[in-house]
This record gives sequence, C-alpha cells and structure tokens, in this order.
Amino acid sequence: MEYFQKANAIYNTKDYSRAIALYKKASEMKDNEVSSLYNTAVCFIHLKEYDKAIPLFYSAISLRRESKYFFNLAYCYAMCANKAKALYYFNTAWTLNNDDVDCEKAINLLLKSYKIAP
Repeated sequence: MEYFQKANAIYNTKDYSRAIALYKKASEMKDNEVSSLYNTAVCFIHLKEYDKAIPLFYSAISLRRESKYFFNLAYCYAMCANKAKALYYFNTAWTLNNDDVDCEKAINLLLKSYKIAP
C-alpha cells in the first residue's frame, strides 16, 4: 500500500489528523520519506500545533534543503513568538530562493517589529 498517496488524498479532505498518521507510516516505510516528513509538519501547522511541526521540519531539512522547508520552519517559530529563530530561518529560506516575495515580506515584518533605540 502506498501510504504517501493515501495520506495525500486524506490531506485533500482536510482530515489532517488522519493524514498525519498515514504520513508517519509512509515515512517509517521510506515511502517518499522527505515529503512525508514535510507534509506531516504542514498538517501540524493546519492544526496550529507548531511545536510538533518544528522537529519534523528539522528532520526533512536534514535530508533535503529546500526553501519552503525553511520558510515553514520560520513560520512555526514566528507563531511560537520566537522572532530571532523565525528571522534566521526566513533569511535562510530567502537565501535559497530570493524570488520568494512572501519570504521577503515576512523578513521585513519581523525587522519592523524590533524596536530600535534612539
């Protein structure tokens, strides 16, 4: 059984909890392992469980460095109010794809949130 394909179908119905279980099984079976890790993390973002998504993004990044992986990791840190790590990972994402206007916007928003002493 292709757990990854089944997980994608469940994901498309927005049943993120069921999709997570299938993506985890796919990852264990090395069925599109990197994408399974990434997609599991994205499901946790949809469920607003950012702390559960973060280690999954690190696992995916350890296997493949893609801008969107770093972008979503940064987003999780931003949602957890960790501006420093969010800024670091948004910058990493932008380094990998400096055409990403959403990434540039996120960086600028974070920079504006820092108060500069006169």
